[in-house]
Amino acid sequence: MTSLVMVHPGAFQGSRKEFLIGEKSKYCAAVAGGFVKDTIANIQRRYFKRFPIDAPHREEPSPEHLAALDDSKPDPEPPVPDKESLSPEEYEEQMKKLEARRTLVTLRKEVSVICCYLINLAPILTFSK
Repeated sequence: MTSLVMVHPGAFQGSRKEFLIGEKSKYCAAVAGGFVKDTIANIQRRYFKRFPIDAPHREEPSPEHLAALDDSKPDPEPPVPDKESLSPEEYEEQMKKLEARRTLVTLRKEVSVICCYLINLAPILTFSK
């Protein structure tokens, strides 16, 4: 009797995975040209425009959201809580949320760098559909 082994589908599925695979040629050119850090930063910037950090990780963006994207525009910074207009408790809570968001951005950027390296190995690796 054989047993079935479930392969973990990975953190990137659907349009997220499609986006990263679509960036492979840019990443490969960056490796060859020696400008990987700049290219990864640009891929990450464009990724977060399509898949906002505040959206659930498994939620696909709407066609309207994708149609409204403009990669040439700068990304808006999240607002910093105004200490003067909030109670100390509200300010502390807002700062905790802001710090949690920053931590999540850092984590997802680190994961996307790893994915860029893995996608560069796509001919060798097998990605699940």
